[in-house]
Amino acid sequence: MISVVKNQADVTRLMIVGESAKNRTNALMALGMKNTNDSRAHLSITDSKTSKISSNMNNNSVQLSLNIFGIGLEEREIFRHVVQIKLVDHKNKKDFILTTMSSRGRGNRASKQRDNFILTNRVLDHFIAENKKIKPDRDTKLPVAYDGAQTLFALEPIAAAIEISNEDALQIPGISNFLVDSLKFLNGVIEVTCDPDLDKPSFNQIDFKEWEDPRFYGYLDIVTSQGAIKSGKYLSQSKGLYVNTQYMMNLKNGWAVGAKGVHKGCRIVGQAGSPLPILELDPQSTQYYAPITLAELLLKAFPRDFSEDPRRGPTNPNSKIIRAAKTLFRDLKCNPFYSDLNDWATNTIIVSDLDYAAPTNAEYAEKHEKLKYPHFPAALCGIGPNKRRYPLEKLRILPYQSIDRRVLEEFDLTPRANAPNERWADLQNHFVEFQFNDEIMDTFGVRLCNDPFENISEIAGDRVDKPAISYANPVHVDDAKRDWRARDDPFSTPSNIDYLVVVLIVGYTRNFQMDCDATKFFANEFVKRCKEKGMKIARSEFQSLNSDQKAESFLTYVFSEMVNNPQYSKSSFKPFVLLISDDVPNIHECLKFEERMSDVPTQHVLLKNIRKISSTLDTQIKQRRKPFDLTLDNIVMKANIKSGGLNYKADIPRDLACWDEVPTFVIGLDVAHPDKMSVRDGNPSTVGLSCNSAESPYTFIGDFAYTTARKEAIDDEILRSFTARNVKQFAEARGFPKKIIIFRDGVSFGEEIEAEREAEIIQQTIISMAHEAGVRNYKPSVLAVVVKKRHHTRFYGRGGNGGNQPTNPLPDTAVCGDIAEYGKRQIFIQAFRPVQGTAKVPSFLVIRDDEEVTDEHISKLVCAVCSLHQYVNSPTSIPTPVFVAHELAKRGTGLFKAYKFKNGEIEQDWPMLTRVLSYSTQERLSKIRVA
Repeated sequence: MISVVKNQADVTRLMIVGESAKNRTNALMALGMKNTNDSRAHLSITDSKTSKISSNMNNNSVQLSLNIFGIGLEEREIFRHVVQIKLVDHKNKKDFILTTMSSRGRGNRASKQRDNFILTNRVLDHFIAENKKIKPDRDTKLPVAYDGAQTLFALEPIAAAIEISNEDALQIPGISNFLVDSLKFLNGVIEVTCDPDLDKPSFNQIDFKEWEDPRFYGYLDIVTSQGAIKSGKYLSQSKGLYVNTQYMMNLKNGWAVGAKGVHKGCRIVGQAGSPLPILELDPQSTQYYAPITLAELLLKAFPRDFSEDPRRGPTNPNSKIIRAAKTLFRDLKCNPFYSDLNDWATNTIIVSDLDYAAPTNAEYAEKHEKLKYPHFPAALCGIGPNKRRYPLEKLRILPYQSIDRRVLEEFDLTPRANAPNERWADLQNHFVEFQFNDEIMDTFGVRLCNDPFENISEIAGDRVDKPAISYANPVHVDDAKRDWRARDDPFSTPSNIDYLVVVLIVGYTRNFQMDCDATKFFANEFVKRCKEKGMKIARSEFQSLNSDQKAESFLTYVFSEMVNNPQYSKSSFKPFVLLISDDVPNIHECLKFEERMSDVPTQHVLLKNIRKISSTLDTQIKQRRKPFDLTLDNIVMKANIKSGGLNYKADIPRDLACWDEVPTFVIGLDVAHPDKMSVRDGNPSTVGLSCNSAESPYTFIGDFAYTTARKEAIDDEILRSFTARNVKQFAEARGFPKKIIIFRDGVSFGEEIEAEREAEIIQQTIISMAHEAGVRNYKPSVLAVVVKKRHHTRFYGRGGNGGNQPTNPLPDTAVCGDIAEYGKRQIFIQAFRPVQGTAKVPSFLVIRDDEEVTDEHISKLVCAVCSLHQYVNSPTSIPTPVFVAHELAKRGTGLFKAYKFKNGEIEQDWPMLTRVLSYSTQERLSKIRVA
């Protein structure tokens, strides 16, 4: 097969795809022409001559395999259509859209997808039949690529509409019980239409200009998914995620199930003038609720707390179980059982909470007689005046309902990270199951040009030199792991703590006195270790509470005592609160709220870690060994930073100028959004901002601000206010910056224009401040980079088994060039060493570079800044300013929840709330890293 790709002027690329090469072990994928010994011209992305990074660092070059597959396209005119399926009740003048994949309404995603394919085939059959009347010799086949919802592609324009009566619709083979129930309930008709998309009726799939349209990516994704969806093995879950429903395994006593899925996406890569469509496959596990009754869910999830025996009477669980059950049940979509029908209905009811008092309610008991579990709480469903109580045994969970992230964390269901060899094997399995290069793809002139068995895609990566790390003195950095140790070396800048209060709050314990003794022992070792690292702690005390009911008021008392200290009013006074607790509800949010209100830095450590540390150190002391515990050291490192010190420095590349020598203002930006449930509750989005305006240019401090929910772009006023406040502090210590480096997280592909606007506002704010201070002819250079982790490009190194075992790349490895988003300067940089699983290498998209530095320089800069985290002796996956901004955004969200909890409903005045809760007005917290 020869695929010719043309632009409007001439042929720019030729792809020849032959039979699979036999007995070939290390074939390369091709993105461009490359000669090989077999009949296929393979795509190669290892020969880029324009890649800055490869030319500068080829002495450290490494070969990496990829999870991407080149797409060959033949010339075709593709017609785009909108499918609409309605259930119409003419009598009551109502209609219900069936082509939506919304969680509300009939059925689940799998049933809707199947019904829509069946009904769409009906309208296509009608279209063919009508055209046969005009052209009797017309082919009866009508190849289409359909997403199972509203979008359909074909090789000719289609305009067709049918109406199916209620009686006829009920006779359609294969339709789901959900649709059958809806038809019986409404007694209406089904209307199916397929019409050209007026906004985008057609395109030529080899026209480069069309490749700039995100809808073209959607077309490629749909046409390459037809074999998988029609096989019945895969369910299109959401945004490129396909779940193989043939491999479900039970989790957590049977109330949760796990499925192997794969994220499949298409995009355009390559450098200017050489675009190429590619497909990515990235295995991804998915967890679902088992389709059981809510009563069964309660019994399976809490077997020790709820019994099948109704003689136990009304259930009265403790606060911990109430909180966990609410997390588990909230927003669950269920089908109800109606006793008068003696059947499960197919309408959807959503659970909002549990009512533990229902079993004692006479009206509820009379309405629901002969329950198997009369002592169980009732499910509260609906909102406002429409809220109803339902027995748990009369609600059944809707199938294929994915488990929320908070539930995964609460019940320890987060899937185990797969090692590179396991992930690669899963990728190969999905590749086979997807049945690529099927009849539909062939008809549409779309073909994958390589596979993960014989023609593995590869690219050249480069490893930058390790950064130089220094505590009070330089320390050794391991070349392979790129981590370091400084066991007894003092901190670069040790801090002082004038008044340390160690607080223990225990909600559930078998031996409170033993926990007190362990905490006191830990506190003594903590103070010793702080002094060994150069810190000074003038005074310390211990306080404890054995109750989770009084935890909030006890914390308020501790901080009020701190504020009433005679020394508190002095700006030089440095208090510190170290809280140790077990799983006391909302204790962390309460601690951080008290921290903000009292302007006293805090640190929170879990009691289970204190027990382990105390046990380890006690054993070492009894064995007459020098006591050392890595977790203790990490706690001490965090305490030094939170009290204003600096643990170590990471050498910034000399060719970018050392931050100690050239004033460089570095800023990190991120936005945390509330989930759908929190948006309904009126929660805002939170902007996190950090910069190096502290005493040391290697220390990142920051703040947060509230903004409109789900708004990604940062308001101009938030940027100006934060920049002005911190640049003033920066200039007092080091003068106005000559360079500005901006790391922006969270921006979606195609929306970088907002990040460019933000960079311009930051620069202009600094210039205006300098002009006001009398500085003339001043214009600092800007380097602005968008950091992304939400992508699905994976890189694999080569390990054991003769170099054929997939492994993670080594830390400080960078890749750029032909796999970058087309027309963009994008570098993939792995600064960290993955502890488990397969590395997800962050992408760094350069959106502004005034000095035109090389990719190598940016890679060195990123790896060094990723090594400034301070809390651990190893690099993080993203640069420290972004990490701190992300944590500050989370902190703002937590403070909002605590404030709302204490004050009830609050006015949605985000600037006012920012002034009340942010750190900018605090004397101590505004000058240190609090997150």
